[in-house]
Amino acid sequence: MVSLEHLESFGDVAAEDEPVLDYFLATDAVTRIENNEVLMVLGRKGSGKTALVRFFAERHGATASRSLNLRGYPWNVHAARIDRGASDVEAYVSSWRYLICLELALLVLSKAEGTGHPKAKAIKHFLNDNYGGLTPALGDVLKPSKIRLSGTSFEPEVLGFKLGSIDFERQPGNLGLGSELNALSDALLEAAMAVARESNFNRLLLHFDELDQGITTFDAPRERMLAGLILAARDIRRATRDSDVPVNPVVYLRSDLWDDLVFSDKNKITQTATLSLEWTSATLLDLVNLRVRARLAEGISWNEISTPTLMRGSQSKWNHVLSRTFLRPRDVIKFLNAALAEAKKRAGSPLLLDNQDITNARESYSVYLKRELDDEIIAHWPQWEEALQACSALSTITFGRDEFIAEYDRRRSNSNRLTAAEALQMLYRFSVIGYERRSGYGGSSWAFQYINPEAGWDTAAATFKVHLGLKEFAKLREERATY
Repeated sequence: MVSLEHLESFGDVAAEDEPVLDYFLATDAVTRIENNEVLMVLGRKGSGKTALVRFFAERHGATASRSLNLRGYPWNVHAARIDRGASDVEAYVSSWRYLICLELALLVLSKAEGTGHPKAKAIKHFLNDNYGGLTPALGDVLKPSKIRLSGTSFEPEVLGFKLGSIDFERQPGNLGLGSELNALSDALLEAAMAVARESNFNRLLLHFDELDQGITTFDAPRERMLAGLILAARDIRRATRDSDVPVNPVVYLRSDLWDDLVFSDKNKITQTATLSLEWTSATLLDLVNLRVRARLAEGISWNEISTPTLMRGSQSKWNHVLSRTFLRPRDVIKFLNAALAEAKKRAGSPLLLDNQDITNARESYSVYLKRELDDEIIAHWPQWEEALQACSALSTITFGRDEFIAEYDRRRSNSNRLTAAEALQMLYRFSVIGYERRSGYGGSSWAFQYINPEAGWDTAAATFKVHLGLKEFAKLREERATY
């Protein structure tokens, strides 16, 4: 009989700490990325972006793939590599194109062992001349003050003249960095594709992940650099689309950061080359069952590790858990790990998850969910906790607009730029709250952004509900308030 007494956990919350290939759930996202249909992968924190990156980076095959983790990336160094002859939005496109093309060259060298292709030799000379070795770190790509060029590596031309070097640290009035870098990038790209072709690679994939790390304020310079990366990746993708070795740099980004970016063609990219990671009850259950089978035994599923007794209100345990998540793998794993820890406090065998374990797990899970929201919201609204405190002061999980306005205005600090109406909209944007939506037949339902993104924000909404996952943290009751 199945028992959880020897199960340590359902897995780590962070995909970077997981043996992803042991129980990766292949979805339509994998096929679309493989088919070069996707430039942008969007999703909330914990929605599975990093798991996708690791799946492509760690598996083997005819596709050469490389993961580029920007955790700890020297953004201040990159900020100085600006093309002063370009518009604000395109000021960093050239520097990103160079970084992408150099990383493609590093990718093919690492995968094509023993190649004697002349272009491979040229890449190696270039790397040794400028980085002192063949494996420069991602954060070191733009650090040199000057890039040296020679006949043994590359001698790109601009306006008919060969370049002997490219000076990154030029004076503000000295233009031309963009054209010089683009010429070098094109030479690196051509060399990388020649080596890939000789090595029989069918495509080259780069995956840019962890772009949100270290963002305390999503300011204009960071917005321009992110926009530059996306536009540079699109340029490379377009340039190689009809090649026998197509190249696809894929950018993985939190959806809230994407929403705040403003640049031309953003809507076109959204409509034609963007994949939004979305999960359902069924796909999340498949994910949990894969983990259970990998950690316990084949044939085991959720139904075998939990008791059949319904929760209060005739709700299944699974639906009780999901209602307190944002339908993200990270949330579900965190909740189940908390429930497992509660179960292990009891004696008895076989050990299964029961109703009390699920109920007792909600306290620690609620603290986790609030911290997750901190990571997402603070970059856009540092004072958001004043709004959550206003919700908490109202005591009930549902509340009226006027009550919230009164409580929020009492707590609103001088540095808080959002009015009460704007605060409600921002809380809805991050699914901290939902609003009551009336139907034409006399009924009503709750519209939450993570469940009903098509509903949009209703400026006339009068009644709101705090997400159930925050109930314990905010110390709210479920009784409905009287308005």
